[in-house]
Amino acid sequence: MTTPLPRPKRKKKGVGGGSGTLRADREKAGLTGSQDIHALPPEDGELLELDPETISPNPMNMRLELRNMDSLIADVREHGVHTPGIVMHTKVFMECYPQWASRVKHPERQFILGPGHRRHAAALAAGRVMPAVLRDDLARDRRVEEELVSENNSRDGLSPIEQALAIDLLRQRVHEDEDRTLSFDEVVERAGYTAGTVSKYLALLKLPQEVQQAIHVGDLSMRAGYSLSLLKDANGSKESEEAHALQLRGWGLMRDENLSVEAAKNRLALEGQKQFHAGKSPAVPVSLPEPREENSVQAGEVQAAASESTEPVTSSGGSGEAPQGQESTPAAVAVIETTETSEPTSLEPAAVDPEVLRKAAAEQRDLACRLLLAEDRYAKSAESSARLVTVVLNPNEWKQAAAKAHGWLVELKKGPSSKKRPNEYFAAVAASEDPSLMHRVAFAIGLAADEVRAAQLDRDWDARDVAHVQFLATSRASYQLSEWEQQQVERLSRVKQ
Repeated sequence: MTTPLPRPKRKKKGVGGGSGTLRADREKAGLTGSQDIHALPPEDGELLELDPETISPNPMNMRLELRNMDSLIADVREHGVHTPGIVMHTKVFMECYPQWASRVKHPERQFILGPGHRRHAAALAAGRVMPAVLRDDLARDRRVEEELVSENNSRDGLSPIEQALAIDLLRQRVHEDEDRTLSFDEVVERAGYTAGTVSKYLALLKLPQEVQQAIHVGDLSMRAGYSLSLLKDANGSKESEEAHALQLRGWGLMRDENLSVEAAKNRLALEGQKQFHAGKSPAVPVSLPEPREENSVQAGEVQAAASESTEPVTSSGGSGEAPQGQESTPAAVAVIETTETSEPTSLEPAAVDPEVLRKAAAEQRDLACRLLLAEDRYAKSAESSARLVTVVLNPNEWKQAAAKAHGWLVELKKGPSSKKRPNEYFAAVAASEDPSLMHRVAFAIGLAADEVRAAQLDRDWDARDVAHVQFLATSRASYQLSEWEQQQVERLSRVKQ
């Protein structure tokens, strides 16, 4: 069913390109007798009322699904389709877009949609006609992609991934006058977004499919998805298997532990240190020895010799990195017991020195503190004030805390980096009249005071140390307590009870 709405009166010949009288039009079209003038083929720009069964969906439509259709179908069933869609002749579209021809769902239908897929689906379901404007010129000028993106800009209900796919479709289109794809600036101009917005949308399409799906269904925001897309592998790539594994791990932390994207990325940074996790006895692979001769050294002598030759573990941030091509291993030695037949029977890792565990935990916390201070929202005002009050009330802590805080802040490029000495640095901050910087520096000193105290090897932990690690765990640093730290928390909890 194709029923054109009444056409405006044709202009007389010579005025605006009209063809003359109605009789001349009828004769030119070969119409006779009772044939109606509307039997003429529709023209571009003409508003038609079409049976939706005569319209095929457009393969360029980047909607992954048609959502919230029940209310639209009910409205269309009662009132009809209010806003016309856009259609082209299917034959014209397939001639102008041969690369899409094989993907047209119903090539036998007379028309194919431009924008208007939800309205078309609702009209089909409600059994109502579909008003549509004929625009074959969009196909001939190869501007269908632009029309779809432009329509999307003014429509609600598209997910960020669907919008990204539409922009990517425009990016891949061929320039109408040249045999080349559009440049980035041309895509920005034709999409109607800013350059930054286009870049962020396209970055979403480089994420793993699982993360894209989370963005599409609304479980992950576009902002958080874009932040995850910035995670790189060791070579700086955002699209390698290693980078995708990091991005998936980040999304998993956000989903399973309800972390913010910033906290999840901080957790990844902590996990990425090239050292064993503080407090966990590592399972170091040990090569089984050859059967011993009767005059060989005893098992206890083997252990002692190995202990003397083992170097202590250093963090990735220190100077004790393993030589290139070798992996750094923790200072744990397996004691190998043998049977009477000299066959090895068991491998038991020796207990790790508590001092080593405590140092490793301190290195992890130090990184967590730096990650936290790098955040724009590093702490609530009450948390910042509490730490500053603590250090003010303990003046003996000031010097060491100030030195550590100065080191953190200079490394993070916060404040006057030209000041090499802590006293000069803090004096410059005080004179800066920058409230935001002054608050950050004050918080850093209080945080450093807690960390210097917790890292001391010659004292037992108390409630203040527990509060310090618990704050790091619940902050944006998303710190995970080591087994050694958990033991201290449990010990103090039992004492308190």
